[in-house]
Amino acid sequence: MKKIIDNHGKLWGFINPLDLAVMLILFALAIKVFLDYRPAPLEFKVQWISIGLLARNVPPYLADSITIGQDVYQDSTGAYLGKVRATRINPAELLLEKNGAAILTQSPSQLDLRILVKNKGRIITGPAGYGIYFGKLGVRIGNHLKVHTLYSSVSGEIEYLRVNSREQ
Repeated sequence: MKKIIDNHGKLWGFINPLDLAVMLILFALAIKVFLDYRPAPLEFKVQWISIGLLARNVPPYLADSITIGQDVYQDSTGAYLGKVRATRINPAELLLEKNGAAILTQSPSQLDLRILVKNKGRIITGPAGYGIYFGKLGVRIGNHLKVHTLYSSVSGEIEYLRVNSREQ
């Protein structure tokens, strides 16, 4: 036993056994804390996403310039959002006031343009939440987007997002 513990009470002349026990307990505790609190990896799936974009009060020539098959890009980042799959044009709705009452009427000269854009996007999930991304652009319902095609530029908001299992 004297070969292991010297006259000063140290193991092999290097460390006190009590200090070694405390260091081993602290090391085991540090490993447990690291394993319990490390961030979980994010998971993502690539799926077809449909974006419904609503542009309010646009002039008729702008509504007519958006056609099926055009590529749609977000203006500030240049992120590719997909191809126009469908458009719907309705007269713009206006909210007017008359004698203290609100009246909903249609505009004689402006239109509401709804654009359906479809592309593959990433659905990212993790313990902190989830999101839908096209490249680095995260999209959410209610986001205001300024988008452009080859011939025109439109500002609107995302009306809906649909996740599809295939292109359709």
